[in-house]
Amino acid sequence: MRVRNRLHLFLLAAAMVFLAVGAAWAEAPRNVILMIGDGMGLEQVKAASLYATGKPGGLAFEPYYRGEVTTHSANSDQTGGHVTDSAAAATAIATGHKTTNGRLCVTPDGRQLTTVLECLARRGKWTGLVTTVPITHATPAGFAAHNNSRDNYEAIAADYFERSRPNILFGAYWADGKGVTEAKALAAGYAVVRTRDELADFLRRPADPGADSPHLSGQFAAGQLPNEFDDANRQGEPTVTYDTAPHLAEMTSAALEILARGPDGFFLMVEGGTIDWACHANHLESTVGETLAFARAFQAVLDWAKGRQDTLVLVTADHETGGLRVVQPKAAGEYPDVFWASKGHSGANVPLYALGPGAERLEDVVDNTDLFSVMAGEDPPAPQPRSAVTAEPAAVAP
Repeated sequence: MRVRNRLHLFLLAAAMVFLAVGAAWAEAPRNVILMIGDGMGLEQVKAASLYATGKPGGLAFEPYYRGEVTTHSANSDQTGGHVTDSAAAATAIATGHKTTNGRLCVTPDGRQLTTVLECLARRGKWTGLVTTVPITHATPAGFAAHNNSRDNYEAIAADYFERSRPNILFGAYWADGKGVTEAKALAAGYAVVRTRDELADFLRRPADPGADSPHLSGQFAAGQLPNEFDDANRQGEPTVTYDTAPHLAEMTSAALEILARGPDGFFLMVEGGTIDWACHANHLESTVGETLAFARAFQAVLDWAKGRQDTLVLVTADHETGGLRVVQPKAAGEYPDVFWASKGHSGANVPLYALGPGAERLEDVVDNTDLFSVMAGEDPPAPQPRSAVTAEPAAVAP
């Protein structure tokens, strides 16, 4: 009788776990769109809105303000301003776990962390990464790669093509051939597009209902997508302009069109990566231009999601860059007077905007690790055993 009672209790506990997991999955949105303005703090948003509309609160995502996000990493207390880098911040958002600066989806002792992209892909959702910087840069890599060093671009690309296999990889590439290349993408079974016209041609192809899910690598510029302020590619050669390259909003719309064909929904991360680079340079005009481009990408998302009840949209940042502060507003079309505190990252909280199922769980002040459970509908999985990630952490100067 005692054995039977124990068996009954075991089966009851197992059923309760199953029901709890099922309930969590039932709460998970069908589609998740996460937008990260790299380096975009509250004052970057304010400066861009003042320039565009002459008043704060005028960007497309601002009506959906929920609160603020804390961004510290596992070792940010060892930095001058308690700052994270993009690798640790992306890891926290993507996995629900903190790690040290320079690492991608591994714990400080080398155990692997499951990302929200991987978690949702296992449920049959199609996945995508879109950015204005190289696709193997820290923020996109934090959703689909595992490495002790954010600078190990070859291994990051290998993780993309051999392991996580996002359906969409849109952005720039490294001019020296490290990381994602056309040859590697083709060998991995990805189609490759290099221009706006080639992307449009791909979208016009009729979908084959019997085919496997599509895999598309958009390799649009060396170093970064063109700068929105002066339409020049500051970081790479050969220089491209928006005569041939797609804007962030165009890449986002194309990714949505493709991923929406997935039978079980999708996960998409969109990064405005060049906001951070403009802030590192304390270049206000570029900061505003990149932030406005990011807001236009959000508008493309909003237009797509209009009327849907099954799509969660989150807008936030990995950290703030530059310690920007607006000193004196001016009229629309004029840049406000501002003060830059540094050319590095700061430990300031960053804004959070959200709409859709689960958005109500993100009010007031939350930590970046809190986003995982809202996106995935479950608690972050425990770290997995150490694997063959041999590179040492990058020496990061936030």
